[in-house]
Amino acid sequence: MSEFHRRYPTGSIVSDLLQIHDGLFIVKTTLRVGDTILATGMAAAPTLEQAEDTARQRALQLLGIQLPVQTEAELIPRVPPALEAASWSEASNTDLFLEPTPSANPRRSQPTVKPASEKPLTKREPVDLADEIAQTTVEMKRLGWTEAQGRACLLQRYGKRSRQQLSDEELLDFLHFLQQQPSPGESSF
Repeated sequence: MSEFHRRYPTGSIVSDLLQIHDGLFIVKTTLRVGDTILATGMAAAPTLEQAEDTARQRALQLLGIQLPVQTEAELIPRVPPALEAASWSEASNTDLFLEPTPSANPRRSQPTVKPASEKPLTKREPVDLADEIAQTTVEMKRLGWTEAQGRACLLQRYGKRSRQQLSDEELLDFLHFLQQQPSPGESSF
C-alpha cells in the first residue's frame, strides 16, 4: 500500500461491505484521488478481513501495484462466478444486490457495517411442490386435456410453456383454476 500512497499522495482506499451472502462477506474496495475513481476491486470470503484484503489487492493490481504473493494456504475464495461475470461499474453495483451501497466517504478507511437494528436478510426456504404438480396432472386428466391443451393454457394465462417454469404462486393458481373447471359432461349448474 505504500506504493499506492507514493504514487498518489492524496489518494484514498475505501472498502465497503456490500452484502453477506451464503456465509461470505462481499467487499468492494475503491481507490480514489479526490472524486476520481482510479480502480475498484471486489472479493468474497468467509471472513470480512480476507474479503477486504483480497478486494484491496485486486484494485491495486489494476493500477500495476503488486502486493506480496500469497501462499497456497492463504488463497482466498473469489467472488462467486455468477457475480464475477457481471460488470462492476458504479452504476450497476446496486442492481446486483438487494441493498444499495451507501455513499462512500473518501476519508473513511473502515468497511461499512450495518447497524444491529437492521433486520438480517432471511432466506426463503425452498418449497416442494411436487404434490401440486402431480395434482395438476390429475386435474388435466379429469378434464380430458392433452399435453398441447395444457401448454396452450399455460401460455395464455402465464406466458410459460411448462409447469416447471411457473413460480410457486402461479403453480398454485393454475391448480386452483383446474380444480374449478367442470368435468366433461358435468353440468355447470
